[in-house]
Amino acid sequence: MSADVLGHPRSASYSGTVREPLILCVDTSDGAAVGLLCGDDPLGTERSADARRHTETLTPMVESVLHTAGVTTRDLTGIAVGTGPAPFTGLRVGLVTAMTMGRALGIGVHGVCSLDALGYAALFGAGPAAEVLVLTDARRREVYWAHYRDAALPDGADHGAPFDVHTLGGPGVDTPAAVAARFADLIDDGGVVGRGAAMYPDSFATAAAPAALEAVVDPIVLGRVTIARLSTGGDLSTAPRYLRRPDIHSAPGRKRAS
Repeated sequence: MSADVLGHPRSASYSGTVREPLILCVDTSDGAAVGLLCGDDPLGTERSADARRHTETLTPMVESVLHTAGVTTRDLTGIAVGTGPAPFTGLRVGLVTAMTMGRALGIGVHGVCSLDALGYAALFGAGPAAEVLVLTDARRREVYWAHYRDAALPDGADHGAPFDVHTLGGPGVDTPAAVAARFADLIDDGGVVGRGAAMYPDSFATAAAPAALEAVVDPIVLGRVTIARLSTGGDLSTAPRYLRRPDIHSAPGRKRAS
């Protein structure tokens, strides 16, 4: 049996013999990504890199993931959705789709900051002293950023809580130069993930592995963060994180004739 990026075993299909939480995971912060998580067992994922066709691609992707796992929407026990930060239009499609499905099915919809999922994947197994800076494309020659560490206590003791990340700063949006100046030491040490760094190599000269700089949100990780926070009472607000006004400008009004 193959394993996912965090070393957890992958399953080919959903047996339905044990009533584990069955979470549909959706993120549209960078293209579109859909996954299905049964307890801790991933049942499938789909991704589209097209950042301009969320409306056309998202629903067929959901249907495909469910069909491959041999389940229907009636089997779902919850929905995890990425809340950004991201540009207005794409993020809104994912949130509206998740909220509409949740209301129709009578199940909970749980929001997770999309940068949290990237931080979680980077820090899983790294130890309580590790920190990471997550950087993604914000357009307008800016980056979205957030700074994380392992949420475990500094002594590293196992206190029974599931793994999660603690936010040290952000999420925010700024120029690459401003972010690079603020986190110079962490960047030099290679504690960076996300495509925002790869887009601006002059600002983010880092020892991070190339794969880390190509990291995108894994919807399965989004689901794992959701399950962790459901057990600990963590923040699962579905409020979108736009961080700035949408790239939509009204046409100037006509002057009145005098």
